[in-house]
Amino acid sequence: MSKAQDKVVFVCQECGKESLKWLGRCPDCQQWNTFVEMTVRAEPALARPSAPFLPPQQLSEVEIDTAERRPLPIAEFNRVLGGGIVAGSLALFSGDPGIG
Repeated sequence: MSKAQDKVVFVCQECGKESLKWLGRCPDCQQWNTFVEMTVRAEPALARPSAPFLPPQQLSEVEIDTAERRPLPIAEFNRVLGGGIVAGSLALFSGDPGIG
């Protein structure tokens, strides 16, 4: 559990605009020297529900859902993608410059 930390904000006394840094002129109400420093207690983030625990499985026991794949005109891409690209998916390839 993380500890809540205080946060410093600057608030315009005329219109209530908040800023993370002091401003000489408020961009909303155009008043000069109205920002004052305030300390706000940051609320701790709510704990997210954890996923159910699944015990380790042998790779041969894992069930694989098959999806329709669309083959690409480059055979090597099809091999890397497992037979083609899945509709609605995104594949990102990267490598060192000049790798081809």
